[in-house]
Amino acid sequence: MIVFNYIFIFIGLLSHAIVAKSSPIVGSLVWKEVSGEVCREVGERPSSSLLDRVVLNEIMADPTPVVHLPDREYLELYNAGELAVNLKGWSLGLGTKKKLLPEVVIPAKGYLLVAAVGGGGADLKSFGSVLELSGFGITNTGMALTLANTAGLTVDSLPYDPSMHRKGAEAGGYSLERIDPDRLCGSVGNWATSIAEAGGTPGKVNSVQATNTDRQPPAIVQSVWKEPSGLTIQWSEPILWQGRFTDHLFIRPEGPQIDSVKWDPASELLTLWFLKGSLVNGVDYQGYFQGIRDECGNAAEGLSVPFGIYHPAKGDVRINEVLFHPFPGGSEFIELFNNSGHTIDLNGMWLALRDDNGDLKTKYPVSELSQRMADQSYLVLTKSISGITRFYKTPCEACLLQRDKLPVLSDQAATIVLMADEGTLIDEMHYDEGMHHPAMTETAGISLERAAASDGASKASWHSASADVGYATPGYPNSAELPKERTDQRVTLDPSCFSPNGDGFHDQMKILLKVPEADWILNITILNYAGTVIRKLVQNELAGTRSVWEWDGLNADNQRVIPGIYLLNISLFHPSGKHELFRLSCVVTDRL
Repeated sequence: MIVFNYIFIFIGLLSHAIVAKSSPIVGSLVWKEVSGEVCREVGERPSSSLLDRVVLNEIMADPTPVVHLPDREYLELYNAGELAVNLKGWSLGLGTKKKLLPEVVIPAKGYLLVAAVGGGGADLKSFGSVLELSGFGITNTGMALTLANTAGLTVDSLPYDPSMHRKGAEAGGYSLERIDPDRLCGSVGNWATSIAEAGGTPGKVNSVQATNTDRQPPAIVQSVWKEPSGLTIQWSEPILWQGRFTDHLFIRPEGPQIDSVKWDPASELLTLWFLKGSLVNGVDYQGYFQGIRDECGNAAEGLSVPFGIYHPAKGDVRINEVLFHPFPGGSEFIELFNNSGHTIDLNGMWLALRDDNGDLKTKYPVSELSQRMADQSYLVLTKSISGITRFYKTPCEACLLQRDKLPVLSDQAATIVLMADEGTLIDEMHYDEGMHHPAMTETAGISLERAAASDGASKASWHSASADVGYATPGYPNSAELPKERTDQRVTLDPSCFSPNGDGFHDQMKILLKVPEADWILNITILNYAGTVIRKLVQNELAGTRSVWEWDGLNADNQRVIPGIYLLNISLFHPSGKHELFRLSCVVTDRL
């Protein structure tokens, strides 16, 4: 009998394909015959009547800093069964190493400590039986641990990782203990950091021992599309596949044909390969899973994963906003806008700068995972999300993607290039500090925005973000975007009669301004009915094509004005020489 660590299933009309065939059940393992060999698919351990009930029970991978136990690594085995077990011929897997176990007997409900040769046994002997193994060691960064019986069947396993410890304990000194020795499935959720004063419980009942039934259904953690035709799905835990794989998945719209499937239980990764040409470029597919259960039998419902291929062409994704000179403590960012009419997978797209010769410098992936960007959506790439949220309004924080490595933007000038894997140039823009509005004497913290995502990449398409939005619009429409509809009502007061008395009703007046293009400089002056200036509300600020300003009813001395009629002088100047002036009146009252 050959037991595989993972399975390849071929589906289709091929002569070797698996067809509708019943799968014999042994205990709670699912087995399937392929070409005369027995191939273990995946599943929880067979029942205790079929296998000896020896389990991995406690792990001391990093004993330093010492709490109250010896400075020795150890792995504790526990016999949860009713009969003694001789481990001769068994094997212990430590990552890629396999250690054969000698003749040693663990009594029923008894413990065995496994340690390295050379002092470890003597130090631990006071805690119980010790087996010294040459080359024994558990890496602090984590490793796969497996225990197999004389037949080569895995009796217990654990993908040990220090992150399984409670916060602070991963630094060392405390063991990781099994919670429920009778739970034979969902291993990762059955371990916790020791709460014993000594830092562990070698040779005795674990400090965290309790009934710990797994009732959490499996979930899809993430999916990654890999060209040309592979979809890898990361699951939250091992899955108990039963019957044919095609019984568990259906795809809408119909069309994609699965060529082969690989399930790797060690990493909980499911990979699907599709027949070449069966996926249509630009079609968004959805894979729906049904009949999914974990090793403990918990059923998952409503699981689905989107996938598909779309090879973006030039102009499909635009460089839409760039902050190349951030505030001190802030972070540069590059904003992308999907203008394609399709959902696009960002995996396989790259950003780079051009050197002085026009050649591409280092390329940086936009995303190393399968990250799908919906049509008409924004994505902001930055090295520090907090370096954006500290300074700017971010109504779509899900649009912010932090990347460790991105092109470093010069404060003076650079050329940014967006391209696809196959070398397709998707977009390119050149910026320099002189592209900011001429009235801007200080440009730190002010982004350059594209006037409209459908415009070309000429310098005339780029403008400084306006003051009313805080000088940047990461993840939402640019302040420089042209209004979609034109109206003769350029200035609106809302409401034109307001009562700044703090009762929460019409305490401020909004001044809504619409201008036909970007780069207008705005001034708003408020006068009383006698013509005396009482406040300069806005002074030489850059206005967006649609901007909103507020008057709270206070004068220049921060005092509330008396009720009455007030005049607003609103003046606009454009670098082209155009000048516009609006005069409106409003009423301040004591109550409404």
